[in-house]
Amino acid sequence: MEYFDLSPYDYLGFPLPMRTVGWLGRGYGVQGASMAPMTGAEMERLRVASRRLGSRTLGWHDCDFCGAFEGNGEYRYYLPDGEIYAAPMMILHYVEEHGYRPPRELRDGLQAAGQPRWDWRAERLHAVLLDQSEDPDFRCQAAVDLANWNDPRALDALRRAAHDEDLADVAGDEIGRSLAAFMDRGLARDLLAEDLHDMVRYGIDEASSR
Repeated sequence: MEYFDLSPYDYLGFPLPMRTVGWLGRGYGVQGASMAPMTGAEMERLRVASRRLGSRTLGWHDCDFCGAFEGNGEYRYYLPDGEIYAAPMMILHYVEEHGYRPPRELRDGLQAAGQPRWDWRAERLHAVLLDQSEDPDFRCQAAVDLANWNDPRALDALRRAAHDEDLADVAGDEIGRSLAAFMDRGLARDLLAEDLHDMVRYGIDEASSR
């Protein structure tokens, strides 16, 4: 899949509107060549922000330019201005190996970004995660992305999702990985004492072992 940077994202279903960055291919080539190269500080901010993969699928995509790297899943960047950018897992490879330069909107946004404040995006993901009538894929993605907010409302929603047997059957590992993020922040220290679904525990253990 290939997009011009900043195009509306429509590759997979997602409960929030997003824009694309880094979806490269042979058709459009390596985008951003006219922009200044990324500085070391910009590259480090991009690496730090690329910490949680969502929308992982059963297949892998080979790099169209070298064939020596493959990726699966997406990074999503929640910026202070309310925008969300979706990038393929291969974005770091494209920058480091093929001279891709992300658009200024993302680079400047990452410079200004810290932990996002609770806003309409968090409210939407919170509602989707706890709504049993919602699309299961949407609920799974909400479980991944709520970990972006260091907020007790996000932690409470993930705890509740961890005890939703139907959701835990299909997305327990993602719920566990997100709960592990709160544990890393020194929150939810009592979590492991709870009776958790096996897949939730698997996700916690996997994230904790990295």
